[in-house]
Order: sequence, then structure tokens, then C-alpha cells
Amino acid sequence: MKKILLFIIFLWVIAFLTGCGENGNHTLDPSEGKINGQIKTNLSGHQTIELIAREKTLPSNFDEMAYQRSEVPYFQYLVRKAEDQSEFEDTWNLYEFEAQMPSVNFDKKDIIFIGEHESGSCPAEIDHIKLKSENESMTIYTKVVGGADACTDDATPITFVIQMSKEVSNDLKDIIVAESKVETSVPFEN
Repeated sequence: MKKILLFIIFLWVIAFLTGCGENGNHTLDPSEGKINGQIKTNLSGHQTIELIAREKTLPSNFDEMAYQRSEVPYFQYLVRKAEDQSEFEDTWNLYEFEAQMPSVNFDKKDIIFIGEHESGSCPAEIDHIKLKSENESMTIYTKVVGGADACTDDATPITFVIQMSKEVSNDLKDIIVAESKVETSVPFEN
């Protein structure tokens, strides 16, 4: 009986320590569901982060507006947040999208635009998204489609548009883009 009790306590301690090791981090993996090749991930059943648009476009003055890393590699990113229809339309036009603007329920959702450059021969995709510290930080992991050895060094524009629940968006203070195993904390403006 004593061995069984010790074994149960051991399992409980392992389960407790494993749960504590997460530190509030949630990995949102695109394998949870894709719609037409787009990422659709769920957190706690009702909080969804979804890629709703992707287009080879950037604002015409991207180089002047974008955040640039201060050390090598000198990646540039332009991140904007839209919390209502007017901001969404303005930001959609700023990024010079040609596609029709998707419909968004701004009573429940917010939008994040992430603009950057990609190789013309190896397009970038969002691989997965991780939320940290009570949703205060969101890391967007990108990956290159195609063999990295065959990628050209030309820089072509790409903008991702991500829709998320206001429960996630309201607490966001930090957007981190992880590209080529380099993480860059990018400020965003409303």
C-alpha cells in the first residue's frame, strides 16, 4: 500500500511540474486546422487566430515607415493593428492591397498587419504562432517555402493579415517576428 501511495504522489508531482513548466505559453500550431492553406488556430476553444489575407504588397514608403533591426540581419517589418472598420480600411489601403477586403466583425475581432520582404523564389509563410505571458506577447514564426539553398537574394514584398479575438488582442504589448532563427521585437501602432 505504501508503494502505491508513493507512486501516486510521484505521478501527481510529475504532472504538477509539467503543467508549471508552461509559464503561461500557448503554442498555436497550424496543424490544428487549415482553411484553403491558411492558418486557423484556436486557443481555449473560443479565442481564434486566423490568417485572413496574404498578398505580395507593402506601402510605397515601406522603407521610411518600417522598423529595422539594429544588428545583422537588418530585417525590416511594418506592423499595424486595426480595432475598427475605419482603421481596417485605412490600413488595408496603406498596405496597397489589390484583393477585396475581407469582412471582419470588429465587435469580437481585431486585425494585425505584418509587412516584410521575402525572397522572390522562396516565399515566406507563417509556420506557427506562440502567445506568452497572459497574451502580452505574440511570436509569429515564419518559414521559407522551398529549399533555402535555392533562394535568391531579391527582396519582394509580402504582407500577412491576421484576425484574432479581442480577448487576445487587448492584452498584446509585444509582437515578435521569428525569421531565419532570428527573433525581432517589433513595435506596432494603432
